Formats: sequence, structure tokens, C-alpha cells
Amino acid sequence: RSDTDRFLLAQLEAKGLKPLGDADRVTLIRRVTFDLTGLPATPADIDAFVRDALPNAFEKVVDRLLASPAFGERWGRHWLDVARYGE
Repeated sequence: RSDTDRFLLAQLEAKGLKPLGDADRVTLIRRVTFDLTGLPATPADIDAFVRDALPNAFEKVVDRLLASPAFGERWGRHWLDVARYGE
């Protein structure tokens, strides 16, 4: 799809490996929600994403998660550790 994808594919093929297929929509939203917020996706969020057939559905989910307070709370904790806030 992109130069990065082609580069990675070439590296995999050089080692005799094949890439896995794309994740299904339920798995995709569960992964991105947990990665960005540290929380599991709600059943309502999963259902809404699975039913959204628009090509930009995933981008909308990512934008919503990045704008959520949970995103800041999850990543703010890491920055506080770096700044030695706990000491």
C-alpha cells in the first residue's frame, strides 16, 4: 500500500515469512481502544464501529479516542514518570 509496507514485505519475504491478513473490525477496534486509552472498548463502541460502513470509520474512531480524556490520562502517566513526579 505504501513504501513502508513494501519495505516491510520485502524484509518478510527475504526471511521466508508471510504477512498475516488484516484484522477483522471487532479485533481492530479492541486493539486501538486498548492501545490509546488503556481501557477495553465498550460493546456500544464495538457495535457502532462494526455497523459503520464508511471508508473513514477507523479514522473517526482514532480521532475520537485521541480527543478523549482517557488518552491523556494514559499517556500523562508516562510523562509524569519521566519527569520523576513520584519522587
